[in-house]
Amino acid sequence: MNMADLISKDSILVNVKSKSKKNALETISDNLANGDSGRKDTIFDKLYEREKLGTTAFGQGIAIPHARIPHIESPKILFMKLSEGIDFDAIDKKKVDLIFSLIVPDTKDDFHLEILSKVAALVDNKIFVQRIRDLSDKKEILDLFKNNL
Repeated sequence: MNMADLISKDSILVNVKSKSKKNALETISDNLANGDSGRKDTIFDKLYEREKLGTTAFGQGIAIPHARIPHIESPKILFMKLSEGIDFDAIDKKKVDLIFSLIVPDTKDDFHLEILSKVAALVDNKIFVQRIRDLSDKKEILDLFKNNL
C-alpha cells in the first residue's frame, strides 16, 4: 500500500482549537470514526490507553498518537494543525501544535511499525515541519504530504 494513499483532504484539519491532550484525542477519534459512535469510543480508548504507556509527543511541538484498532479494514492517517499549542507531556516540555495520528487494524503489526517509522522520519525533517507550519490550505498541505511520503 502506498503511504500517500492513507491521507486525504478530509483527513487534514487546520486551525483546530483544543484545550488539552484528551480533547485533541477526542477530536481525532471523532474524525477517524466517520460518524460511528461505537468506533469513535474504541478509537479514543485505544489512543488514550497508548498515551498512558508514555507520551507520543515527538518533541519540537509534534505528537504522533497511534493505536491498533480492532475491526477496521485499513490504516488511516489524520493530520491536525492546532490554532494554539497544548500540553502533550512532551519530554522537551514544548507545547504541541502539529498532530499526526495513525490508526491501523490490530492484525497488521508490521505495517503499523512501517507507517509509524515513515511518519516519524517525515516529522524529523525540519524543512518539512517548517513548511507545514507555514501552510493553512488543506490542498497545499495534502500536496506536501504526497510529495514527501
